[in-house]
Amino acid sequence: MFERRFLILILVFFIFGVWANQVQAGFGISPPHIKTEKPIIPGTHYEQKITLLRSSADVDLIATLQVKAPEIESWISFDKGTEFNLPKGKYQVPLIVKIDVPPDAEVGNYTGHINIRVSPKNKKSKAGVAIALGARIDIDLNVSNEAFPDFIIRSVNIKNIEKLGPPWSWPIFSWFFYRLEVAINIENTGNIKTAPTKVHIDIYDLNERSLLESSDDKNLEKVKPFEKKEIIATFPTKLDVGQYWARIKIYKDNKIVGSYKQAFSILPPGKGSGISKYGIWPWVAIGGLILFGLVLIMILIKLRAWRPVVLVLYYLIGLPIIFIFRKVSYFYYKLKIKFWRWIHKKASQYQDNDFKKD
Repeated sequence: MFERRFLILILVFFIFGVWANQVQAGFGISPPHIKTEKPIIPGTHYEQKITLLRSSADVDLIATLQVKAPEIESWISFDKGTEFNLPKGKYQVPLIVKIDVPPDAEVGNYTGHINIRVSPKNKKSKAGVAIALGARIDIDLNVSNEAFPDFIIRSVNIKNIEKLGPPWSWPIFSWFFYRLEVAINIENTGNIKTAPTKVHIDIYDLNERSLLESSDDKNLEKVKPFEKKEIIATFPTKLDVGQYWARIKIYKDNKIVGSYKQAFSILPPGKGSGISKYGIWPWVAIGGLILFGLVLIMILIKLRAWRPVVLVLYYLIGLPIIFIFRKVSYFYYKLKIKFWRWIHKKASQYQDNDFKKD
């Protein structure tokens, strides 16, 4: 009887052992900790990706998370919640751990950990969860009021643009809408919002013999701490259709942290995205200028400043009318020349035919 009970006990332990191994065999996480390279400023949002790994994905599992960090438990949340599936056939499951440090958080070092336990989805029981130990994520956060601005340039790309036709090519519009764009992928590795101090661009012809244009952009969008984002540096240009070389320098304070050389093209009107990419904004700009002019006229009339009123009307109405009249006159002149050339050509053909008959 004793031997029989002993065999049954061994069999039970064997079954539990096999099942437990199926649950946690080859299970792990990467990285096994949450820790920033630089201290976090109060009021900062920080995210870190933890990848859940398993060597065998024959069954569906459920992962359960439990935060063990009394001082900062309310700061921590997860993109998938505290319980989520590890689907069958999926060997890697990403988990985003989010940390929101309150603006009134006290300066200091905060530690704790997150327990991850896994169990079969169709065999979820108290015994199963207890046996199926998963992994542990250690937390080590340093909250400080000291600022550490820093960033890494991941990539730089200058975009092809389309040459604009009138009226968008007029100086009053081209300054805003005819611009070269350099897309810069920035990773903020500091603990405050940051961006390059400036981006400088030199434009050369295709043979790199002549410097055609140089410009700076110092008004760059800032990237939040610990985030990756594409920012755009823009530069006004007067270049014509063609291909060019651009040399781009990115500055942090007075130090060059990135130097790049790329070719780009300016396409003929209608061959690219052109003004259409700006949507209604060019028309809003025109409407705004007209409205500004009308308001200015009304103010001058109220002040009985007739001479400035005449000048404003001349620039707002007179110049456009003169421009249109010149364009129409030029078109009429060209049409008239073509017409008389055609008449002269026809007359010459008739004269040649009459001469041959004689």
